[in-house]
Amino acid sequence: MKKKSMKTEKPAAPSKVKSPSGKTAVKPASKAGTRSAPKTESTAVAAVESLRQEITALRSQLAKHLSPVTTGTLEEVDALRRVLNDLMEARLNDVIREVVNIRNSAASTGTAARHITEQMDTLLADLGAQKFEAERLEHVDPLIHTVTRETHDARLPDGVVTETIRPGFHTGHGIVVAKALVAVNRRA
Repeated sequence: MKKKSMKTEKPAAPSKVKSPSGKTAVKPASKAGTRSAPKTESTAVAAVESLRQEITALRSQLAKHLSPVTTGTLEEVDALRRVLNDLMEARLNDVIREVVNIRNSAASTGTAARHITEQMDTLLADLGAQKFEAERLEHVDPLIHTVTRETHDARLPDGVVTETIRPGFHTGHGIVVAKALVAVNRRA
């Protein structure tokens, strides 16, 4: 049978600690025989290890989320830029469409709203919308015209615009957001 060798522990030396005021104080050494010291030390070690694991996990998550941005190809960045541009343009078209509706409502109320209509036209121009009117005697195009009235003139060809009742609007890219209201000739 072997005898267990017993180590004798040296008492811990007092340590020097700086106080918040800047003075150095001597902290008494902890007693080896107390039970609370090992628990506190093991709890602190466990807490530090837990924090290290959490930091490592957070770093890996951050690297995973940042990698597409930092390592993305120019094609991916351009594709994302195009998608965002399309979304912004679609939203702007919706705003223009709503402003056109408000403008047309104001225009239909009479001469008192003429000032409001002019302001709305200025706002629409600032947003990039362009007003268009149907030319007299051009053929009706259902993509840009809405027929609201018919005229009957035997001297004019059938299916041509005789007057523009309300102008239409399109965006700078040619997307029609409001069709022009027109009167069309129908031969009887």
